[in-house]
Amino acid sequence: MTRHSSCCLRSHSDGRGWRLPLAIWLAAAAAAGAQGAADCTDCGSVAGSVTVWQAAVRSQGAKHDLDVVVYLEPAGAAELPPAEGKATMDQEGLVFLPHVLAVQKGTTVTFLNSDPDDHNVYFLNERTGDTLDIGTWGPGVSVDHTFVEAGPVITLCKLHLEMAAWVVVVDGPWFTTVRLDPETAAASFEIRQVPAGEYRLHAWHKKLRQKGGAAAVTVAPGAPAAAEVVITKAKYASG
Repeated sequence: MTRHSSCCLRSHSDGRGWRLPLAIWLAAAAAAGAQGAADCTDCGSVAGSVTVWQAAVRSQGAKHDLDVVVYLEPAGAAELPPAEGKATMDQEGLVFLPHVLAVQKGTTVTFLNSDPDDHNVYFLNERTGDTLDIGTWGPGVSVDHTFVEAGPVITLCKLHLEMAAWVVVVDGPWFTTVRLDPETAAASFEIRQVPAGEYRLHAWHKKLRQKGGAAAVTVAPGAPAAAEVVITKAKYASG
């Protein structure tokens, strides 16, 4: 059965009960963060670090604060390649897995129910406040949902109010998700297969903001561009 939402997002249940082994869904999550299009001769990369400044991050529990999405957007008008492949978010042990999932706009995400209980999935757009309930379904059932608008989307379950996750939808394919080291509150990142040109580098965190806003980055063919990202509390971010 196919269900259509009022905001051009679509979802459907395929009615097939299936469960992904842990290794497979980890591979799927990694694929969702795979950056760039096919190999190209005029591509470069962007690499650097993410550090936390004047803030503490929660490192324990399923809803930790360690995930950071780093992504690029062209500085000028550019035709972006379409989204490729699918991504997966599971519900297991009354937890969304992964806690933060980054995808390109136009990507279809399969939401699984690997628990013995019914689950629900509904979205809250962090920017607009719009909500969308894609349904409630039983154990072993999966529902596909296509994200057609960019922006952070809080993912919740109406049946289990303690459950929460984020789907971070970005316009282009040049992104990665990194996990901060609990002791140093820092992480390294690399975004590969980026066509040469001018970009704005963004960092998304569910609680903290990028200090100074998006950073200008120039990508040259065959060469890595260095970028250092600092995230902090909103009151310090503009400084």
